[in-house]
Amino acid sequence: MLTGSYSQILSIPSFRNFWVGFTLSSVGDGITLVALNWYVWETTQSPQALGLLAFFYTGPVVIGGFLAGWLLDRFDRRKVILIDNLLRGTIMLSIPLLHLLGWLQIWHIYVVVAFYGSMMMISLAGGPSLVPSLVEPRFLNTANALETFSFTLGSVLGPPLAGILIGFLAAPNVVLIDALTYFAFAFLLSRVRSSIPEGMNDQIKEDTPNLSYMQSVRLFIQDKVLLSTTLMFMAVNVGFGFAIVWLPVYADQTLSGGAQLYGLLLGAIAAGQVLTAFLAGLVTLSITLGFSIALTQLVAGLAFLPLLLGPQRWLAFLSLTIYGLSTGPLTVWAQTLRMKIIPPELRGRTFALLRTIMMSGHPIGGLIAGGLLPLIGLPAMILLSALLTGIPGLLGTQVRALRQSDG
Repeated sequence: MLTGSYSQILSIPSFRNFWVGFTLSSVGDGITLVALNWYVWETTQSPQALGLLAFFYTGPVVIGGFLAGWLLDRFDRRKVILIDNLLRGTIMLSIPLLHLLGWLQIWHIYVVVAFYGSMMMISLAGGPSLVPSLVEPRFLNTANALETFSFTLGSVLGPPLAGILIGFLAAPNVVLIDALTYFAFAFLLSRVRSSIPEGMNDQIKEDTPNLSYMQSVRLFIQDKVLLSTTLMFMAVNVGFGFAIVWLPVYADQTLSGGAQLYGLLLGAIAAGQVLTAFLAGLVTLSITLGFSIALTQLVAGLAFLPLLLGPQRWLAFLSLTIYGLSTGPLTVWAQTLRMKIIPPELRGRTFALLRTIMMSGHPIGGLIAGGLLPLIGLPAMILLSALLTGIPGLLGTQVRALRQSDG
């Protein structure tokens, strides 16, 4: 049964349409991530090819992120996100089409995911930029929990669905589902209306041309909460960028599994994330949000270490579930703090800046791991993921502004 806060926020039609569309799109993205990773691995048997895929998936976000922030602050955020979904849905359709025609090559995959990566920040920064105009301030933590819940729910449902569907349809054909979810999100966005009083949004847009990214950069550098959480989460993403490369190899060679096991391991991470993201919108903590972020990130790093104890499937599921439980609430808590720090007229640029920095960890990690894995082996790669995740959390407990920051 839904709690009062969740039932209240989902009774708001515009937020409900946004949330349902975002959830569907997240499930589609989760399916595509596994399908394309498995297709590249199955076709090439190359860690370097997986590393390049991880790089092209998120590397272009570093360039596209800055344009996304400007677009979101300059134009109607709802329309910008709607157009983004139509474009990405169309480009994703090219993969099953090329496969059907017998023309699909690995470089086609790289081109498509590079386009995806260049547009990704529109939705990633667009969500937290748009949500405050759809709900009252008292619902922000709940709205952030639902957004994170949707994102991680896609990771729960997407990987195991992909693992099952790949066996029946072949990996490239599975991407058709993702394309359809983009179009569904675009339709639902067409039914979203802002709750900002008429005229106020226009005033924000009129003031926006006088703003620059330097104001967002100064805010980011000067505010220790924004700075510390962004760098901490970037380190988490580098560590997980490593995992994107070593996890399919671990599932296939160490655990003697296939696409299904790989999808289920990713699903274990996401299942933990869904649970704690959902609870983050309900539970009031006895310690500050900032200190909770640092401690929980430390636990997430420690969660990788049991994978080094031996090739046991139950241990792998336990380890990755604990990792998911630990990382699930991080974005919810941090986003609540950020929404209260960042002024409305800077939200598009600042969220794009912060998420571009954080998301850069994935391609950096993936690219490094693709070359490093054949040299140092799986155990060392797993250890590096643990250290890159946990040590920044430990350092975060020493940042006074973060320890004292609360929603």
